[in-house]
Amino acid sequence: MNITRLEGWKGVQADLAKLPYLIDQKKFFIAVFRKSGNIIKKKAKGLVPVEEGVLKKAIKVFVTGAGRKFGFVTIGIKIPKGEQWDDGPIYGQNVEFGTTSQRARPFMRPAFEQSKTEVRSSMITGAKAIVARAIKGLSKGKRYYQLKI
Repeated sequence: MNITRLEGWKGVQADLAKLPYLIDQKKFFIAVFRKSGNIIKKKAKGLVPVEEGVLKKAIKVFVTGAGRKFGFVTIGIKIPKGEQWDDGPIYGQNVEFGTTSQRARPFMRPAFEQSKTEVRSSMITGAKAIVARAIKGLSKGKRYYQLKI
């Protein structure tokens, strides 16, 4: 009779318990969200109702101070330092939501709605890559299991 036994499970469990502490979760979220946010940004730039211009160039994925603190990114209108608009970011808001004299021509909300599945897939892929990298670093030089016959 052939008996096979897998040993080393306690070592695997101990290392898996360390895993959450190896990943800087805020940086992790920011990296994954930034990559996924670029999908929405690209879609939004394609939906802006003009061929070219400052509004299209100003759609960015960026991290604010609060974003660094709590681990999130912002996707929206960001005016580069040194540039001035007559209406500033309000112009993008006026195009998105309309005014009393101008109909709404949304570009950010449809971009988000149209790219939800692609963003979800990108976030899962990014999360898997970061966790895989952490596990690889955790298991460096270790052999988790031993097959005994």
